Amino acid sequence: MNGRKAKAIRKKSLVLLVDWVKTLIPEEEANKLTLQQAYDLVPKETHVFANGKFMLSSFSLKWIIQKIKKLIKTKNLNDITVKDLTNEI
Repeated sequence: MNGRKAKAIRKKSLVLLVDWVKTLIPEEEANKLTLQQAYDLVPKETHVFANGKFMLSSFSLKWIIQKIKKLIKTKNLNDITVKDLTNEI
């Protein structure tokens, strides 16, 4: 993967993170939500210990990037939505 594609994936993951957080909070607060506020609402721990191994925590930034990399093989980067991520689980 080249640098331009990796940079585009990271930017898209931030957009998807904000979109996902907006679905969890009331609509009047969602309209005022910024990227920094959304990032503060997500847990800081990116990994969990389950079934005897460490795994990425769902809907952490690293998890979203990983799912986008899997989905990009079948879809265009601009077409990936939060719904695609939840269907991947």
